[in-house]
Amino acid sequence: MARAGVQEVAFRIRRWWVRLSLGIGAALGGLLLLWGYPHVRAVLVRSSSLRAEDAEATLARIPLLPSSMRADLGVRYLYDPAVFDPSRALEHLQRAVRESPFDYRNWMHLGQGYEAAGDRARAEAAYRQAIASAPGYFLPHWLYANFLLKHGEHERALEAFARAARIHPEAVANIAALLQHEERIAQLARLVPEADVRARLCAFLLSRGSLSEAVSLWRDLEWGEKAKFGLARLMIARGIGTEQYALARALWCALGQRLFGRAACSDDLAWNGGFELAPLREMVPALSLSMLGMSEEFAVPDRDFDWRIEDEAGVLTRIAREEPYEGERALRIEFTRHENVRFSGVTQLVLLRPAAVYEVRFAYKAEVRGDPRVVVEIVGARRGVPEENDVLFQWSLPREAGRTGWTLVHEVFRTAPETSLVLLRIRRVPADALADFVKGRLWFDAFSIRPIGEGARLEEMGTS
Repeated sequence: MARAGVQEVAFRIRRWWVRLSLGIGAALGGLLLLWGYPHVRAVLVRSSSLRAEDAEATLARIPLLPSSMRADLGVRYLYDPAVFDPSRALEHLQRAVRESPFDYRNWMHLGQGYEAAGDRARAEAAYRQAIASAPGYFLPHWLYANFLLKHGEHERALEAFARAARIHPEAVANIAALLQHEERIAQLARLVPEADVRARLCAFLLSRGSLSEAVSLWRDLEWGEKAKFGLARLMIARGIGTEQYALARALWCALGQRLFGRAACSDDLAWNGGFELAPLREMVPALSLSMLGMSEEFAVPDRDFDWRIEDEAGVLTRIAREEPYEGERALRIEFTRHENVRFSGVTQLVLLRPAAVYEVRFAYKAEVRGDPRVVVEIVGARRGVPEENDVLFQWSLPREAGRTGWTLVHEVFRTAPETSLVLLRIRRVPADALADFVKGRLWFDAFSIRPIGEGARLEEMGTS
């Protein structure tokens, strides 16, 4: 079999005049490059300067520059007050479009130019061409929607804003701020079924104090959406802070039933009186407004209808499994400091009816030495803030409690005509005397608040 050989091939330029001409050409090319680079750099710098006449001069000298430079100059004629000239802007923008017809930015700028010149039909055509060139980009949809809104075409603007919101949900707050009216925002939500957009619209409505409208959007979210639970917490806090207590309580009931598989709202108005359920804050992580594109300046204090159990200086509180009165758990309070102890770390907001009669019930057990000075109180709490001059009920742990087994307490109280939201709390206030000593532990369990009739209980309340 024959084998093909491989032979190296080399070229040599033997004529001296050819070598000379190539050398001269290379030298001239280098000189041209050295001369041209500073000029081209000057063109780039001068075309991006604030002096439009400089850019005009450079474009006249070197017309074969990128279309983006012409577009930039056209935009400068539109938005620089010193050289505002829509006609000259259109001249450059139209040429930029001819040179780069597939660049959506050129079409956007051309639409802005026609809009500034008052040519509405051509402006709309340019915006639509920008969208056609880049259908997945947010900015063309945003500019087109603003254009329609400025010209009073609200329905078409809503559709354009809906497309923009799908592409860039982070801009929902800006879109909602432009729409302003709650009805239009609700229309936008119907056009955009995406959960992220609806959640952000809820947050926007909350920041504007439109709780009812926010709840309407919230109900359309599936429980599987991660923002559903966090938004519920925000709306409950907003309802308490704006005195929309019934709506806040209804949200609490829905949240409790979803989390614990039971009806959270019943005749017993104290939530989780036996301390059997986990605190809501442990089951539902907090959701900040900033996570949904809103400023934290619109945030409200985190409030709900659950127990708030917090340690304070000299006092430890926890839910314990230590021979509860009923169920499996009870609240334990232990005094680790024994002098001048001040404590108010166990509280719960409860929604009642004004001018109504209620029975409060709870059980306690004590292993205490000294002066306990522990009280169970119910005070008015407008917007979730306790009102110290509106004490509806107060019970004090007997000084001779010492070491006792479980004791059940039944008491009756009436709400004031202007009071509906109250605060149930356990606290200790130190004595005024120099010697204020307390040591030991307390347990509480089986809290209950129920409405009762106007019969014999009223006499009992009047004599107590």
